[in-house]
Amino acid sequence: MSEKQYSVITGIFDIITKGIRQSVKEKSKEGKPLGVGVYTDEYCEDTNFSRPMKSVDHRIKIAGGLEGVAFTFEATGRDFSEIEQVADEAYENYLKKVEKSKKPKDYKVGFVIGSFDLLHSGHIQNIQLASEICQELYVFVKTDERIMVNKHKHPIQDTTQRAANLRALEAVKAVLYYDLDSNRRDAINNVLEQYEKRHPGQHIEENELVAIFGEDLKEKEETSKKNGEWGDVNIVFTPRPAEKMKKISSTAYKRYLEETGGLDAYEAKEAEGLNDVKPISIDDDEAER
Repeated sequence: MSEKQYSVITGIFDIITKGIRQSVKEKSKEGKPLGVGVYTDEYCEDTNFSRPMKSVDHRIKIAGGLEGVAFTFEATGRDFSEIEQVADEAYENYLKKVEKSKKPKDYKVGFVIGSFDLLHSGHIQNIQLASEICQELYVFVKTDERIMVNKHKHPIQDTTQRAANLRALEAVKAVLYYDLDSNRRDAINNVLEQYEKRHPGQHIEENELVAIFGEDLKEKEETSKKNGEWGDVNIVFTPRPAEKMKKISSTAYKRYLEETGGLDAYEAKEAEGLNDVKPISIDDDEAER
């Protein structure tokens, strides 16, 4: 009997919960690269989970962003023998990706700002793209008060929950808060302060920072840059196609959530769907016994 060089856990990963984060974190401590199998839409419908509100490719991106997760793949069941080949291929691709990731980054520190209410694949993609261009990535999460005053609506998940989800992402170095009265200058000063606090004796200049936004904010933030609100901070924009964002927007997910039992029902479903599988290969001669 020969064990795999990786470990596996499977689940739905439609909404990230405290239980999901803890289970993934504990499993990753086993010392092997952790693979996460995300149940296909069809498998969810064939069980008592029902169809998730996010498609499997979006849920895979969410799972892949969690701290401790090395690679992801589609899971058509809970039995490892049913998903072994797909898991093996995903592990091999992970090893190749590790080799490619060793190139130097363009900036020392980068940061993004957002609400991140019901974390979805669009959020994850923006964060991962941001992390590829900087050595350390900080994320500002807008507080409940800021969201309620500026958008006139209550977030589904409160500040604490949204911050905890962001801290669970592998690409995120630290989570900071964008309060009701925060502005761009405050964000810059906060990042500079946090960096020097984490790296005693090291100084960092504004021109070594990069603020990363989705391209839908390009006009707004370029104007802010021209007006001097970003100082010497670099500004970079990541792709955010309008048609794609319509399908994976937080607003659409919130509406679906309200129509299908609320957050508590989804959290219970996530907990039931999580499965710790044992990726062990059995030699042919032993299988015949």
